Amino acid sequence: MSVNIAIMSYSGLSSLISGIAYVAPPEVNIQIYNAIFDEALSMAKLLEQQGAVDVFISAGGNARFLVKHLNTPFVEIVVTGFDILLAIERAQKTATKVAIITYMDKLPYLDEVLATITVELKQVTYCDTDEIDIVLERLSVEGITTVIGSSLVIEKARQKGMNGFFIYSQDGIVRALDTAIQVDLTRKSEAKRAEELQTILNFAYGGIIATDKHGFVTVFNPSAEKITGITRQFALGRHITQVLPGTRMHIIMKTRQSELNQIQLIGDIKILTNRVPIIINGEVTGSIALFQDIGTIQEAEEKIRERLYHKGFLAKITFNDIVGKSEVISQVKKEAAQFAKSASTILIRGETGSGKELFAQSIHNESARSKRPFVAINCAALPQNLLESELFGYEEGAFTGAKKGGKPGLFELAHGGTIFLDEIGEIPMAIQSRLLRVLETHEVLRIGGERIVPVNIRVIAATNKVLWDLVQQGVFREDLYYRLSVLKIVLPPLRKRKEDIPLLSMELLKEIRKDLPQHIMQEISRHSLLQNYQWPGNVRELRNILERVAVLYKQEVAVDSLLSIVLANEDQDKIDKESDLLFKAIEEAGGNKTKAAKNAGISRTTLWRRLKKE
Repeated sequence: MSVNIAIMSYSGLSSLISGIAYVAPPEVNIQIYNAIFDEALSMAKLLEQQGAVDVFISAGGNARFLVKHLNTPFVEIVVTGFDILLAIERAQKTATKVAIITYMDKLPYLDEVLATITVELKQVTYCDTDEIDIVLERLSVEGITTVIGSSLVIEKARQKGMNGFFIYSQDGIVRALDTAIQVDLTRKSEAKRAEELQTILNFAYGGIIATDKHGFVTVFNPSAEKITGITRQFALGRHITQVLPGTRMHIIMKTRQSELNQIQLIGDIKILTNRVPIIINGEVTGSIALFQDIGTIQEAEEKIRERLYHKGFLAKITFNDIVGKSEVISQVKKEAAQFAKSASTILIRGETGSGKELFAQSIHNESARSKRPFVAINCAALPQNLLESELFGYEEGAFTGAKKGGKPGLFELAHGGTIFLDEIGEIPMAIQSRLLRVLETHEVLRIGGERIVPVNIRVIAATNKVLWDLVQQGVFREDLYYRLSVLKIVLPPLRKRKEDIPLLSMELLKEIRKDLPQHIMQEISRHSLLQNYQWPGNVRELRNILERVAVLYKQEVAVDSLLSIVLANEDQDKIDKESDLLFKAIEEAGGNKTKAAKNAGISRTTLWRRLKKE
């Protein structure tokens, strides 16, 4: 990226500049042109037309004259207080009276410090070059024969036999050159960014419209043309209300409030739009709208759902979605978040309905694998042969009905991400050995296959049983148990965190029935019946109860009686279910109640007591 600098100068200044050993970067080209005022302007205009200059530099009257007529960036060699002091220091060695001659204006603040200067100093100005001779003659009459000024002033003074000292210093020139280089590099960098931004605008998928603070359109990208059917040529420079009569872009500049996810009709097209006021340093400088055709959004969403949601390969829950502020649940969330940073296998144990999959999804989303697949399977929901093919996949012709071309298993589909094995305690012994091999080698062999497929997965398993008890009973492999339980999380049942019930209930009621009055939601959520209930089904049962209450609630029905009825029915359902299980156990034991009690894992006395309730 080259930088071309043109210095419009005069003899004395040109000599000073040439004498400076300025080390410019390799890409910087510096040219000095000896000309002033009209002649300098003609040369500068020609250079500007040819595109040969990136930045002009000049000084004094020349600078003030040129800057008014040029469009190219311009840097003036500024006279500093340090420059003046150096010039005065040199001048006072030859005279006791000195004049400083400047173009148009006197040097600011100099008169205020005259008392501190030993030499008698006078400030004089001129308005055009012809006036310099008159000024010099007047000074000569006053007995001042030493002057400080620009190149032209010094040249004319010396022609009249006067002493002349240059007002500019090498330091000021170097600073001007540094500034010129920086100005051009900054300008080109901004131009590059502007070009990149324009490219982004041109190829952005959504429509983008921007206005200035008066509401006139400044940006109207091709997607906006396509969606609205309005040409960019028509829109630019017009007031937004003339372009889109139903818009609110001019209104949000008054309210200073963003309007997000708003549906708007443009002709026959529905768009989803976000309108935002542009506020810089507290001042509204414009507005911007980003929008898309709703039909296009729906089409894209359907494709995403088909690829991800339908397959269940996306974790939607985070730790922030797990409701609860009790100490026990907060500690478990903190522990789980810490485990998420590890790559180790995690075993989650908790009662039915306590939120095991919520924690599994949250751990995945908190981990480094969050952008990769989250594949979940309930090991108790499928028969052995189907579970095996789902987990490990199969090759074409592996069994009758096998899909042509075969099918990858869930371990393969979870590659790079997380696989969640729910109800791991229900997995058959025959599959446990294959699962153990995958955990140990991170390799999968499809059913009927001969090719080993390497997989990079993180395993999270969950169970509502005590796996070690299953190991002791001989229905779960001990080596698999140790492989799964590297990191353990035990979820507290709802009865152990009853202080979370009101908060959970409010969130669930809002989701189940939004039209329920706020005070009714609060009355239900804080009711003592919910606090005193034991919740064997945990949060899942709480949701079911609240859904029944929300559906049955009517304005004339008291919350007390409604909750009592619903919870009583829930208890009766449990009693009926337990009775069915006990009678089935007796039947399977051939009527032998002692054997039935043993099979049910209870004492004979407990069996009689529960049957007596019937």
